Parts: sequence; structure tokens; C-alpha cells
Amino acid sequence: MRVEALQKYRPFIRPLLFSLVIVLHIVILICVKFSVTDAVQEEEANAEIFKLVDVQEFVPPPPPPPVIEKKDIVVNQVKASENIQETEKEVVEIPEDIDYVPQHKISVIPEIPTKAILSKIEYPKMAMKQGIEGVVYLELFIDESGNIRRINVLKDPGYGFADAAIAALDGIRCKPALVNDKPVAVRFRYPVRFVLN
Repeated sequence: MRVEALQKYRPFIRPLLFSLVIVLHIVILICVKFSVTDAVQEEEANAEIFKLVDVQEFVPPPPPPPVIEKKDIVVNQVKASENIQETEKEVVEIPEDIDYVPQHKISVIPEIPTKAILSKIEYPKMAMKQGIEGVVYLELFIDESGNIRRINVLKDPGYGFADAAIAALDGIRCKPALVNDKPVAVRFRYPVRFVLN
């Protein structure tokens, strides 16, 4: 009997269920719509309005003051006028901006008076006592006139060899290097060999 009653209402059940589902969806959509609208209105009410005038530009802090170092004060310093030394050697002004040509760019190497250097060399006493021989490699800065302006020690075996070689070259005048038959300032590597007899 129940089955027959259900059979009788069967054509009405589907449309009724369909209508019920549609009504349920409409109710849910209305609730969601109103709740979202309320949340948006509440958020807008809580939001603050910033004016461009209210915004302050970031200003970096000033740099720290410079650190002033304490300097030692010298009380009893000898004045320059009290420390004058006279010399009989010729005083030569050294220009600071000489362009020295590298050795590989010259056409004629400078002539260095070897005999004059050998006559001035003093063999270092410490090396002589120990029977040590050595070679000092120097870089000579020779100007257009043949004057040795500066000497750099490239290789020093020690035992006072470099000091002896530099002392022997003091006051030596060379024949200048040439580039296309014109005298030029040159950086020239020069070995000084120390040999015991």
C-alpha cells in the first residue's frame, strides 16, 4: 500500500524537490550577499583617509662628526736653518715628471763606465769574511743627460751587497740611451757582480 501511494505522488516529488533546492540556493545567496556587503561596509568605515600633506618624507640622519686624531707635539725640534750642510758636489734639480722609456724600446743602450764603477766598489766586509759572492740586480733611472736619477734594487742577495753597489754608482755619469739617434731618459736594468779573487 505504501508503494502504491508513492507511485501516485511520484510525478509531483521531482518538481517539489527541485523547487525546494532552488529556494534553498536563493536563501543561501541572499545571506552570503548581505554578509559580504556588511563586511565591506564595516572595513570602509574602519579605513583611515591619508592626505598627501600628512605623509612626511624620510630625512636621513646627519653624518657623524669627523674623528680628530691627536697628534704628538714635538717641543725641542731643530729648525731647518740650523741644520745646513755644505757640499762641493754639483746640485742638480730633479724634475718630477720625467718619462722614462722602458729598456726594450730603446735603439742604443746607455754606456755605463764599468771601470769607474769597479774602482769605487768596496766588497762588503761581512761577505768577504764568510767567502760569499753574489749578484745585485739594479734598475737605474738615467735621464737624457746621462745622470742616474734614481736606483731601485730588484734583487739583493744580502750581506751588504746592494748598499755597496749603490754607493759605487753614486756620482757616475753615463752616456745616455738613444731612440732614433735622440737621447732619452730610460729605465735600465744593470747587474753588479761581486766576485772574490
